Amino acid sequence: MSVRVYNDGVLIPHKSFIFSGGEVQVRLTDPPSRVYQAIVRADIRNSNDIMEAFLVTDALYSAYPGIYVKLVCPYFPYARQDRVCYPGEAFSAQVMCNLVNAIGYTEVEVWDAHSDVILVNIDHRVVNKTAWQIMEGWPDAFLNMMLNNETVVVAPDKGAIDRTKHAAWLLNTNMVQAEKVRDPNTGQITGTIVHSDHIGNSNFLMVDDICDGGRTFIELAKKLRPLTNGKVMLYVTHGIFSAGFDVFRGLIDHIYVANCFRSDTPAFVSVMPDTQ
Repeated sequence: MSVRVYNDGVLIPHKSFIFSGGEVQVRLTDPPSRVYQAIVRADIRNSNDIMEAFLVTDALYSAYPGIYVKLVCPYFPYARQDRVCYPGEAFSAQVMCNLVNAIGYTEVEVWDAHSDVILVNIDHRVVNKTAWQIMEGWPDAFLNMMLNNETVVVAPDKGAIDRTKHAAWLLNTNMVQAEKVRDPNTGQITGTIVHSDHIGNSNFLMVDDICDGGRTFIELAKKLRPLTNGKVMLYVTHGIFSAGFDVFRGLIDHIYVANCFRSDTPAFVSVMPDTQ
C-alpha cells in the first residue's frame, strides 16, 4: 500500500477505490473514537497516490476536527521540475507545493529533497531528512562495513557535493569528485572525469539522491573500476531503477537504497528497513 495512516504508531485502516470516471476516493474503514495526531505516510509512485494521500488527509480532518496531521513523503513528486527550462513549460514543483499547502498539513517530512525549491515553498513546518541522517539509521553492520573497509565516498557531479561531504564526515573517510563532460553545443553528456588516484584495496561509494535509469552511475563506475582493487558501490536515497537492475551487473558490486520503487530487488541491492 503506497499510502498509510498511523495514530501513535498504530495503523488506521482505509480503503481506496477508483470510480468509473477515473476519480480516486478513500474511506477510513475502522476509525478510532479519538485521534489527536496522525501521520500520513505517502510512498508516491503515481498521480493516484498523490490524490489518495490528500483525500485520506481530508477524511482525517472531517472525522477529527483540529487534528495534527504530519505528511511523511520520502520522494516529493515533481521536485526534479524545479524551474521552467523552456517557454510554455509548467513550474511543476511549485504546483505540487501549492497543493500540499492547500491541504494544510501541520508538518511535512521529505527525504533528501532534490531541490531547495521544495523546502522554501512549503508553508508549514518542513523537515528534510538528509542522506547522512538516513545512513545513520541503517543497521550498525552497514556503517561498520563502510568504516572497516576504508570506503572512499564519491560525488557523481557538482550537485551532489554537499550531501557527499556529509556522508564522508559520517563515515570518517575521504571524498573524491567526479564531473560530467558536456558537448558545449548541445549540452549532452559525453563523458565523465574522476579526480582520484588509485586507492588500493579501499572501496568506492557513490552517493546521490536519485537513481532513475542509472546511466550516470554506470558511466562513473566504468571510470572507478580501474582505480581500486576493492568494490564499487552506490548509495541513493530514492531508487526508481526504471531500467531494471541488470544494467548494473559487473560494474557496481552493491547498491544501498533508502526508498526503493521496486520490490524485485536482487541480492546485490540492500533496502533500508522501514522505520514507520
